[in-house]
Amino acid sequence: MNTGAKVLPVAHNAGVVWPRNSFLKHPGHVTVRIGAPISPDGLSAEQIMRRVEDWVEAETAELVRRARGAQ
Repeated sequence: MNTGAKVLPVAHNAGVVWPRNSFLKHPGHVTVRIGAPISPDGLSAEQIMRRVEDWVEAETAELVRRARGAQ
């Protein structure tokens, strides 16, 4: 199904203060970044996902790097 809706990528660093599969939480701030909308025009579902994944992974890595450097 193709809705033609733009995809809005979102990245965050919540894993720094609340690690995966952990009950413990650490002090700090969660930062959220919202990327530019990605138009699906002329792209396959795989191409859209690749663009979203690439952006989210790069932004998340930067957010985590900055959060860990601030601790």
